[in-house]
Amino acid sequence: ILHADTRKITSVEALARWTDPTLGPISPELFISIAEDAGLIDRLGQQVLRKACLAACRWPEDIRIAVNLSPRQFYSKNLVEDILEVLAETGLAHNRLHLEVTENLMISNAEEALEQLRALQDHGIQISIDDFGIGYSSLSYFQKFSFNKVKIDRSFIAELEHSRAAMAIVTAVVGLADQLSMAVVAEGVETASQRDLLHRLGCSHLQGYLISPPVDGDEISRFWENPLVAA
Repeated sequence: ILHADTRKITSVEALARWTDPTLGPISPELFISIAEDAGLIDRLGQQVLRKACLAACRWPEDIRIAVNLSPRQFYSKNLVEDILEVLAETGLAHNRLHLEVTENLMISNAEEALEQLRALQDHGIQISIDDFGIGYSSLSYFQKFSFNKVKIDRSFIAELEHSRAAMAIVTAVVGLADQLSMAVVAEGVETASQRDLLHRLGCSHLQGYLISPPVDGDEISRFWENPLVAA
């Protein structure tokens, strides 16, 4: 995730990947949904978080790690304790962890979820709302909780240069975020022209294949050594 003004990497998003020796690469949409249905998402989520935090401990201290949370993880009642336990085990500073939640988290257990998010934020962990605009969007979320970042879904970025509606939506989200002192991340940035337009519109951060496709954790250090390599 690149800062639009400085062109420097500020954080890295951890993506869960699984390559089976026989079946080959298995889509996270498949194995994560199976883990949710089988009651294994808490264990999987904690494993992903632990590996991500351990990796981040090897990076410069100004680089944060972003990890996605499944809505099902909020049902266990132990989410806050589990996350703090991983941070204690790995030694990662609380303010270097950035947790991403989707809008549909708020549908079935909004109050319980927000209570847990507030507890995490009280410990210095940053919270962002992911894929904003394609789920069950409600501006009331922003009245109930002070997110640190809002991530605009890639579907709007793909149409930005060709659709007045997409342009209007991105402009509105940027303006709203500015008034609420939230950073804005544009997802799915693939071209230099998208990057430049989003910068002019006021997006503070950019993410997408223009900066980098997903890479193995061992390869990530090249971005600190040459921060403008893909910007």
